[in-house]
Amino acid sequence: MNSPYQSAIIDLLRHGSVAGDAGLYGHNDIALSEVGWQQMQQSVNVDLQYQQIFSSPLQRCQLFAQDYSQRHSIHLTIAPELKEMNFGSWDGLSFEQLQHCWADLEQFWKKPAEITPPNGESLMHFKNRITQQWEALLQQCKGSQTLVVTHAGVIRMILAQLLCVDWKSADYYQHMRIDYGSITRIQVLYTAEGIYPQIRFIGRPSPTI
Repeated sequence: MNSPYQSAIIDLLRHGSVAGDAGLYGHNDIALSEVGWQQMQQSVNVDLQYQQIFSSPLQRCQLFAQDYSQRHSIHLTIAPELKEMNFGSWDGLSFEQLQHCWADLEQFWKKPAEITPPNGESLMHFKNRITQQWEALLQQCKGSQTLVVTHAGVIRMILAQLLCVDWKSADYYQHMRIDYGSITRIQVLYTAEGIYPQIRFIGRPSPTI
């Protein structure tokens, strides 16, 4: 008799460290560092055999996802909605380069839902984008073990939904640390009554760190 239940495991992999100074890298297409590549490789070598991969189109995610999918003959889907938040005029600048607008940046960190980066994406728009993509992933991942290669902001927003916390809260984003190359695992149960995701662990660090 066939079971009325199905399950899935979704691993959210943050890209590794980038080849640049510390800064705000949202839609900016900065490359991975060599260490960053190693962080990601070590994280995905730990335990699971994935059946499919979804990735942000930014090269710090996509190039690793493409390499991994080719080496393991796994289907890869590039999902533009998995991009990091767009920080507009601040995007791609190091924190040193942002000194001239530091007061505005601090206000954004204190009230992220009320202040939008100049020419950037509002937190509300970002939240809606990620929520829509997460709901699609839940449908597409049924019955499989899936790797999602994405960004810290995306992972935090997914977790905010699953943990039922206030996604507008500055404290949440400041206290929820997602390291480079870390994995967050979601186990999902599918029944006739609904879909039930459970968080197995958050931000398991790469063995390379």
